[in-house]
Amino acid sequence: MALLAERVPARADQSWLKAAQASRDAWRASIAPRFKSDARPIAVERLCHELTEALPRDAILVADTGYSGVWTGTLVDTNGAGQTYLRAAGSLGWAFPASMGAKCGAPDRPVVCFTGDGGFYYHMAELETAKRWNIPVTVVVNNNSALGQCIAGVRDLYKGNNGRVGDMYDFESVNFANIAREFGCQGIRVENPSELGDALRKGIASGAPCVIDVATDPEAIAPEAWVPA
Repeated sequence: MALLAERVPARADQSWLKAAQASRDAWRASIAPRFKSDARPIAVERLCHELTEALPRDAILVADTGYSGVWTGTLVDTNGAGQTYLRAAGSLGWAFPASMGAKCGAPDRPVVCFTGDGGFYYHMAELETAKRWNIPVTVVVNNNSALGQCIAGVRDLYKGNNGRVGDMYDFESVNFANIAREFGCQGIRVENPSELGDALRKGIASGAPCVIDVATDPEAIAPEAWVPA
């Protein structure tokens, strides 16, 4: 960075930088009330805020693609020092097995996987692997009983002309904490937002494979890319 700074002359005009910072700050301020939301099903913004607060200083956060990547990329703040953020770029379901790989590669660091129920379904059976080989990753499932990223697009495409349009994105209500316990792993179900922080810290500190199943709002829309007016 020092060499780059030497070779690129400083620009006196800071107007673009200031405008971008102002837009960012305004957006963050508009989102901030959701960080403390007591809504049920749980607001995903609240989940991301609580995860930011709970992540250990040396944690590795592994996020799935799609909405999981958008939620974490925009709303989970890393400390810029000892934490690492890894995310998928197109392979839904990647995050859980990738988090086990991260833990095997960095056994002394806490590893947290952030995925949705749609993504977790792909490789959920690897809970057996995590238990058998004692790979203590913490899996946070943003469980909205749906493929949330598809809802708006499918509804717009069919415009109510398909009587069972929900079949294309709705899932049955499943408690993944119960499934984790059947595999011999730890499982925590969270339906009350006030319990999120304690559940996350407990799961991360458990030293065992743990699934934290968070009942969230299927109608939640992840932040969209910012486009200047």
